[in-house]
Amino acid sequence: MGTVKSAIPGLDELIEGGYVENDIILVTGGPGAGKTTFGVQYLMGGITSFDEPGILVVMEETPSRIIRDSWRFGWDMEKLIAQKELKIIYANPFKYTKFTKTPENSPVCTIAASKNIGDIFRQIQAAADELNAKRLFVDSITSLKLSTDADAREVVSEFVKNLEYLDCTTLMTSELYGGQSFSVEEYLSAGVIRLHVFRAGGSRVRAIEILKMRGVKHDDSLHPYEIQEKGIVVHPTETVMNDAVSLFDSVGVK
Repeated sequence: MGTVKSAIPGLDELIEGGYVENDIILVTGGPGAGKTTFGVQYLMGGITSFDEPGILVVMEETPSRIIRDSWRFGWDMEKLIAQKELKIIYANPFKYTKFTKTPENSPVCTIAASKNIGDIFRQIQAAADELNAKRLFVDSITSLKLSTDADAREVVSEFVKNLEYLDCTTLMTSELYGGQSFSVEEYLSAGVIRLHVFRAGGSRVRAIEILKMRGVKHDDSLHPYEIQEKGIVVHPTETVMNDAVSLFDSVGVK
């Protein structure tokens, strides 16, 4: 059983050195918690530090916006795409409505042929084979749930179970709303990481919580994290007292 580094400074100390190879890890949190940054950093770090090609499946933001926002942290996604170390698949389910203009395939992204789960997965599989990809990031599973008239649990279950056949360690995000109970994707994932944003006095405090990580002895305390100049940094030796803060509905960096 191999270990895959998270590429998030300080996080691996909380999960015995990294994710279990080929597992599916869910990252949840409210708007502004940094979920997209968390996942893109995982991909970029894998490519540049560990020579592990990656795939980004975009189901919410446009690829151009993610590429633009990544420059904030010094991440040149277009360069890695040109070097065939990174591939972006645009699979936003809402782009198939008559109200949304669909961009054409471009040098930086591939447009999913349809919103059928099987078709999307086949494109992901083809991209993984082409790049010999080891890392996959799906952002976000919430869009898939909201876009279907079918049973959302069945749609998500089918998609996640298909991902298990890939030779990739997968991160996927989902939106967390106040008072929400455990979702089907949390049950299906081998690991669940929750990104909290709290209000403590007059300050905003970000905290990471490892809710589960199968096969790994993980820390279950709340630890502060920051979104810095070069990405997310976790402070594993510091803790945040849950009873000393009140949950704050965040906005800002996604």
